[in-house]
Amino acid sequence: MNQLVKLGVTALFISGVPLGSSEAISTEEVVTPEKSVLESTQTSDTDAEFLDFYKTAAVNGYNSASSQPTEVLLDVPILNQMDSPRLYNGCEVTSLAMMLLYKGFEVTKNELADAVARVPLTYSNGDKGNPNSGFVGNMEDGPGLGVYHGPIFELARKYAEDKAADFTGQPFKALLEQVAEGNPVWVITTSTFAPVSSLETWQTHDGAVGITYSMHSVVITGYDSDHIYINNPYGMKNQAVDRENFIKAWEQMGEQAVVIN
Repeated sequence: MNQLVKLGVTALFISGVPLGSSEAISTEEVVTPEKSVLESTQTSDTDAEFLDFYKTAAVNGYNSASSQPTEVLLDVPILNQMDSPRLYNGCEVTSLAMMLLYKGFEVTKNELADAVARVPLTYSNGDKGNPNSGFVGNMEDGPGLGVYHGPIFELARKYAEDKAADFTGQPFKALLEQVAEGNPVWVITTSTFAPVSSLETWQTHDGAVGITYSMHSVVITGYDSDHIYINNPYGMKNQAVDRENFIKAWEQMGEQAVVIN
């Protein structure tokens, strides 16, 4: 990554398996998902001068048309969900903790784990817990699934109040605009940072919900033309992942995103 624009200095859960484990690496075929879990040949001298400026600006890390950097990397504090006291399935709250710390809020991953809404993995009537309602199952030791954007956004609001924003359903470029402005972004993706072959359907009290045990939450800390950079809550800071596949996985998981301005 060349000529990175660094912004700021102060600032998952993979079915309970660290990324370093072979069990966490899906062997499923990467596919393009059908749905998500949330449903003039002449040039004047002036034109030539502008084109030269545009090319120069792009090389120097800026898109002159939008004034948005083409490469960004934020210095977001890194946390590891497996550090004691560990959160075996706690990628979502650990990722939120990193984002809050970057924004100057004193908080721990376990404090957030205690505060987030929770629901059972399975109810007595056989219904599954709804990740849109709270963390499903046991976060500390398992078994558990995870939690979607709604409860995480509500938790972020307890600290950041109206500075917290739910960007779920926004185009991915809106997330990168936030990163370019110095705001890391909490997202739901998959453990391989690529779409899975299919989603499982759970029957919950609130109806059918799409899930995968390969769901994972990370913080977007930067980007360039080929990569998205993330803080992975297994202790990996500014990890580079393939941009195209990452976006596809994020879309498959419902385009879930939370930002703190």
